[in-house]
Amino acid sequence: MSELSFDLSLLFQQTFGYRSQAFEPQFREVSGNNQKLPSTTRHGAHGSDYYANDLMANEYYLPVKISFSDSATENGDAHEWQLPHPVISITSKKTIIETPLTERRGTVKELINIQDYEIIIKGFIIGSKNEFPEQEVTMLRTVYEQNAALSIKCPLTDIFLLRPDRKGSDQVDQRVEISSGYGSKECAAI
Repeated sequence: MSELSFDLSLLFQQTFGYRSQAFEPQFREVSGNNQKLPSTTRHGAHGSDYYANDLMANEYYLPVKISFSDSATENGDAHEWQLPHPVISITSKKTIIETPLTERRGTVKELINIQDYEIIIKGFIIGSKNEFPEQEVTMLRTVYEQNAALSIKCPLTDIFLLRPDRKGSDQVDQRVEISSGYGSKECAAI
């Protein structure tokens, strides 16, 4: 059997249109002969792991776990899915109303609210034996079709979602390259 190799950084750029630093870590050089390597913090302040291993036992940074109760089953079986090769971003906007001043220059700016956080998770689903990752793509569809809130566990979401980290998935962009044995995923949650 031949070995299959992917350049995740290049693949991410070709699929999503920009280069992510998540696949190109920067290492600093340790000077001196007796210097010890700095220790690695393994967990975030809120308990989520900073590192996880993928199916091929490669360690990656900022794993994302999604937990949900399967609404398709009668007893609502609990599931947890650790997303393979995720890149996560969180954005939000403030609603600011500008009111012009009468007979004066300028405006009065009022902060009305902070809108919901939008969480976008991008990444790849790669078959472990150069085959179509049917089980993982089925899991992606199952997660998307849930009519209940999902729980997201990640060091980044732990910081922004201070109350229980429940989000609904309202959009999934799934591109599948069958011949290469991989698929990409992009999920947005509001």
